[in-house]
Amino acid sequence: MYNGKKLEFTDAQGIFVDKKGVIYIADTENQRVVCMDKKGNVSKLLLLPESELIPTEFKYRPVKVAVDSKGYTYIASDGSYNGAILYSPKMEFLGFFGANTVKATASDVIKKLWDRFTSNDIKRAADEISLPFAFTDIVVGPDDFIYTTTGKGGKSLIETGQICVLNPGGKDVLGGGDKNFADSKVGTYLFATLSQSLNNIDVDKDGFVYVLDTTYGRIFWYDSKSNLFSVFGGSAGISEQKGTFSLPSAISVNNGDVLVTDAKKNTLTVFGMTKFGKNVADAQKITLSGDFAASLKNWEAVITEDSNCQLAYRGIAKAYYDTGDNIKAMEYARLGVDRDTYAKAFGLRRTELIEENFYLIAAVLVVLIVAIALLIYFKHKKKIVLIKNTKLKTALSSVSHPVEAFRLLKEKGEGSLIIATVLLVLFYVITVLNDTAGGFAFTVFDSENYNAVYVLLSTVGLVLLWSLSNWLVCTLASGIGKLREIYIVTCYSLIPIIAARLCNLVLTHILVPDEGAFLGILLTACTVYSLFMLIIGIMRVHDYEFGKFIGTAIFSVIGMIIIVFLLFLVFMLVQQVLTWLSTIFIEIRYR
Repeated sequence: MYNGKKLEFTDAQGIFVDKKGVIYIADTENQRVVCMDKKGNVSKLLLLPESELIPTEFKYRPVKVAVDSKGYTYIASDGSYNGAILYSPKMEFLGFFGANTVKATASDVIKKLWDRFTSNDIKRAADEISLPFAFTDIVVGPDDFIYTTTGKGGKSLIETGQICVLNPGGKDVLGGGDKNFADSKVGTYLFATLSQSLNNIDVDKDGFVYVLDTTYGRIFWYDSKSNLFSVFGGSAGISEQKGTFSLPSAISVNNGDVLVTDAKKNTLTVFGMTKFGKNVADAQKITLSGDFAASLKNWEAVITEDSNCQLAYRGIAKAYYDTGDNIKAMEYARLGVDRDTYAKAFGLRRTELIEENFYLIAAVLVVLIVAIALLIYFKHKKKIVLIKNTKLKTALSSVSHPVEAFRLLKEKGEGSLIIATVLLVLFYVITVLNDTAGGFAFTVFDSENYNAVYVLLSTVGLVLLWSLSNWLVCTLASGIGKLREIYIVTCYSLIPIIAARLCNLVLTHILVPDEGAFLGILLTACTVYSLFMLIIGIMRVHDYEFGKFIGTAIFSVIGMIIIVFLLFLVFMLVQQVLTWLSTIFIEIRYR
C-alpha cells in the first residue's frame, strides 16, 4: 500500500533486502523502484530523478537494485550506458556510478580519423555511435565494493571484461578488462554457436564470486583474484536432469549454498558445497590472506583428490617459495602455470647457484676472456684465416659491411644459394623454438592451438613471396637483379634477426621478466638493422637509387597481396573441382 492505494507490479525484474529489512523491488515496466517493509507498506518510490545529469533521451527501466552497508542505493537501468543510478542514504540523487567504457583498437582510431577527413552529409547520417554496454546485474560485496556483470548488449556479445569490481570512486579495481570470464571455446548447437552471457552475479561473505551464464545455464565460481575454481550446472535442452536449466534467470548465495531460478521451469535449484569444494575454498582463503606456508597441508589434501587442480599447484608453489624451498616452488609453479611465482623462485635459485659456484664461474670467464684475446692476437700476428670459404665469408661480412658484401655478391657472384637456404631454415627453426622452448617465465605456449604451418608461411613463405614479387616488379622497372640474387640478399638480411632470436631463446632461460626488458629492444634494433641490410642489398643488385627502391618496394608489397589472392583463388577452384569429381565418383559408384 502507498498513500492508501494498492500498487501493482509489471514485469518486476529485481529485488533486494537491506540489513534493516527494507525490501527494494525494481518495478521495471512501471519505471520505479518500490521501497517497502515485510508487511507490504510502501515507504518510498524511487522514480526517475529530476536532474541536469539525466540525459533528455534517458529511459528509466530499473532492473536491479543494491544497497551497501552505509545505505547508498545503486540502481541498474536496462539500456543505460551511463552506469548505475546512485542515491545517498537520505535518498538524494547523487548521479551515475561506474559506467562501462568503450574499448577502441588502433584500427578503430585510424578509421575514426579517416572518417573525419572524408566526412560528408551522407556519411554523417549513417554514422553509428559506439556506446558502453549497460549493467545486467549489480550486487554489493562484503567490502562494500560494487560487483557488476555486463553479459550482453543488444545483439553484441561481450567477450572480455564481463565482470567489474567498482571501488567507491566507480573505478574497476579487478583489472579484468582483457580477461574472458566465460569459456574461451563453446560447442555448437544445430550448427550454430550460441553466445555466452554472464548476466547475473552474487558474492559470498568471503569474497568468492558466482556468475550465471544465462545461455548455457552454467555457474562460474571465482575467487576475489579472478582465479576460476569451478564451473557447474548446465543447459537442460529437452531433458529434465537435475542441476540443469532451461531459462536460468537469477542467482543468489546463502551460507555456502548457491540458489538459481529457472524462469521456464519455474523452479529454484539449490547447489550445496561438497567437502572437496570446501577444502579448495578454505585453502584459497588462507593463501589469499598471505599465510602461504599455513596453506600447504590444505593444498596437498586437495591434490590427493584432484591431481589436475592447477589452483592447488599454485598454492603449493607459493607455500614452498614462502618457506625458501625454491626448487620445489619452481616445480609446482610450472605445474600450476604460475609464472609470477616461478620467476621469483627462479631469481632466488639463480642467486644461490651463483653464490655456490662463484669461483668456478669466475675462473671460466677468465679462461674465456684470455682464450679470445690470444685468438685475436695470433690471428693478426700470424695472419690466420679462420674462414677460408669465400662465399661463407661474404655472407658473414654482410652484417658488418653490407655495402661491400652485396657489391661482391652482385659483381663477383660470391652469393651462395646453399648458405641462404640454410639461413632461411635456421630463421624458421629459431622462430619455432622461441615460441615453444623459451624460458617458462617468458613463454606462453599453447600446444593445442600452435600452428607450425602458419609460422612456416609467415617466415619461409614471406621471404619466398617477397623475392618473387620484387623480381617481377623490378623486371618491369629496369631492375637488373636476378631472382637468385634477390633471394640471397633477403636471406642474408635475416642474420641480425636470427642472432637476436637466438639470444632471446638463451637469455629467457637465464633472466627473469623484470630483467628482460632489453630483449624487446634488442629484437627491435636487430629487425631495423635487417631492414637496413635489405634496403642496401636490393639497391645494389638492381642498381637503384633510394627513391626508386621505395617505389618498387611499395609495388612489391602490392604484388605480394595479389599473388596471395591468386593462390587462394586457385586453391578454392581446385577444391571445388575435387569436390565435383568426388561427387561424380560417388554417383557412378552407387549407380
